[in-house]
Amino acid sequence: MLADPQTVTINAVPVTLPKIDDRPTTNVYADLANGSTLYTTQRVTGKDNRRRSSASLQKEKIAADALTAINARINGSSTFSVAYPTGFTAVEIEQQALALIAWLTASSNANLKKVIAGER
Repeated sequence: MLADPQTVTINAVPVTLPKIDDRPTTNVYADLANGSTLYTTQRVTGKDNRRRSSASLQKEKIAADALTAINARINGSSTFSVAYPTGFTAVEIEQQALALIAWLTASSNANLKKVIAGER
């Protein structure tokens, strides 16, 4: 079980996220000050015994629509997930996940920036 509350740091600013929802497969943590930051963790097992665990961070803000200049609430999210069938160990999945994180964050996040820009 993850600690309650969780803390994430966005642009060098720590955000404390108390748990607001606790379900059998999903937990939701939120910034209670303004509700603009949500952190969700999930663990599901499919019919074929394939397990999927994910962590998602969602940020909301008010921004002007480019066409109408009318302010609207918009959101963006980042999700990290791992999926694996029976037969992989937790250590093997951890090693694979760490390899991806290292690739994304090498050289001042160069590959992460490319993925965000839509390079493939």
